[in-house]
Amino acid sequence: MQLDEDDMITNIFWADDRSISDYNLFGDVVCFDTTYKTNEYDRPFAPFLGVNHHKQTVVFGAALLYDETKESYKWLFETFLGAMSGKQPKTILTDQSAAMANAIEKVFSETKNRLCVWHIYQNAAKKLSHVFHGPGQFATDFGNCVYDHEEEEDWLLAWSNMLEKHNLTENKWLKNVFDVREKWAMVYGRHTSTADMVSTTRSESMNNILKRYLKSSYDLLSFFEHYERVLGDRRYKELTADFKMMHTLSVLSASVEMLQHAEEMYTPEIFSLFQKQYTVIGDYVAKKVSKSEMVYEYKVSYRGGPKEHLVNYDAINQVVECS
Repeated sequence: MQLDEDDMITNIFWADDRSISDYNLFGDVVCFDTTYKTNEYDRPFAPFLGVNHHKQTVVFGAALLYDETKESYKWLFETFLGAMSGKQPKTILTDQSAAMANAIEKVFSETKNRLCVWHIYQNAAKKLSHVFHGPGQFATDFGNCVYDHEEEEDWLLAWSNMLEKHNLTENKWLKNVFDVREKWAMVYGRHTSTADMVSTTRSESMNNILKRYLKSSYDLLSFFEHYERVLGDRRYKELTADFKMMHTLSVLSASVEMLQHAEEMYTPEIFSLFQKQYTVIGDYVAKKVSKSEMVYEYKVSYRGGPKEHLVNYDAINQVVECS
């Protein structure tokens, strides 16, 4: 707890042993969200969320903040790191907030800060309501700029065309979003691990869960008691998934050694993702185009289509690089 000069509580953070243990296992990617206010003091409630091996939401800790200033965030992130033995996440997904970004830069020096795409969509729908749901398909064009394009040059052209098409070249909100494009556009984030949480519907679904448990009329003590119930129910769901996993076998799409091995190693949820990727491999065509000493170069296309990717394989160092 952080106290002010009158010994009144300002910021509170809490995490139990199980949350700390979960963070140790699954804390590579953290979703941090302050959009949910549900207590009689109307303070931001800020959970640190992640995803476990069953692709379920796990809670690494939570805070009740006095305000959303850089100082409060800095205190919270330092306290969080202290509780987690100094282990920094690889990626933190957040809303667009200058104070938060500033504190993340100071405290999580080794962490990539990506913006929640879900929040960007929500803000776009509010700030650009006159075109967002209009006949000009702005939402589709904007969505393409979020998720599509593999080359920065193509992306910049698509963004410019979108602004021209919808007469938004002078729009202030879009200018601000463009300035932080490297934090949200997929073209800049393909090499950043996000544990499949990039759309952060995860924090939103967590907010819906919290609304069922936490009422704004609760005092601090009741709030904590009901929060414990949220954690208890989350953990029971994981236990149920563990039990189910031990008593069911996944269906293999083909009787091949790699899938048999993956089925033994992974939970059913993760195996299902792996198997989908394995099946898609069949639709890729690889052609060897050159070899110099022990470096092989391939051109790879999907279903033999015109778009080709260059893949280099360094056989000596066993390193693969893809364009």
